[in-house]
Amino acid sequence: MSEKQECILLLPAAGQGLRMGGDKKKPYMLLAGKPVIVHTLQACLRAAAFSRLIVLVTPGEENLFEEEICKTYFNGNKSITSVPGGITRQDSVFQGLKALQGNVGGEAIICIHDAVRPLVSPLLLCRVIAEAQLCGAAIAAVPLTDTVKLVDEANNVLATPPREHLAAAQTPQCFKYSLLWQAHCRAATTPASDDAALVERLGVTVRIVPGSYENIKLTMPHDLKLAEQYLAHREKEGV
Repeated sequence: MSEKQECILLLPAAGQGLRMGGDKKKPYMLLAGKPVIVHTLQACLRAAAFSRLIVLVTPGEENLFEEEICKTYFNGNKSITSVPGGITRQDSVFQGLKALQGNVGGEAIICIHDAVRPLVSPLLLCRVIAEAQLCGAAIAAVPLTDTVKLVDEANNVLATPPREHLAAAQTPQCFKYSLLWQAHCRAATTPASDDAALVERLGVTVRIVPGSYENIKLTMPHDLKLAEQYLAHREKEGV
C-alpha cells in the first residue's frame, strides 16, 4: 500500500449500550470468554491493512482501555491507540478525525467500523478498503430480506419502497480523509445515522460492497447469544 493510500481504522467504542443492559458497556462485555472489542480488533489486525488502529473511547476511559485491552490482549501493540470520543457516535468519529489533522494525507483511507461488530471478516474489511481506494467512498451493506413500509407519525403506511432498491448499511465504511473531514465539518450541527449519509450530502457517490448477514451489530442481549453461535460454528469449521 503506497504512502498516499495509508489506511487508518477508527473504531467507535464510546456508546452507552442502554438497550443491551448489564453492568458493563458493550465493547467490554464478554463474548466467548473475551471482551467484544478484542474480537473486533483481532479481526481488524488480521486484515493487515491498517497502519494505525484508533479506538474512540468514552472520555476518561483511556487508561482503562490501555490496561484492560491493549496490555492484556495485544502486548501493548503500539499501532493501537485510544482517543476520547464524544457524546454521540458522530461526535466520536469527528474527534478521531481531529486527532489525525495535520498527521495524515487527504488521500489516506479512513475505515470506520463499529467496535460492537466483532464478527466482521478480514476479507470484507479489505474489499471495502479497496473499493474506497478506487472511488473515494465505499460501505458494506446487505440486501433487505423483509418488506419495508414508509410510515407517518401515526403509524399509517404511506408507501412500500421496492425492496430490490434497498440495502441495510453495515460497517466497515471507508472514505478518503479529505472527503470525510469535509462531510463532518459541514454536518457539525446536523446529525446523521451513519458516516455515509454525511458524505452523500456532499453529492459524492458511495459505492456498496456486499456485506455479510453474520456481520451483526451487538445491540440486544440475544445478539450476544447469536454471536457466540456464529463463533462456535466458525471454530468447528476451522474458519
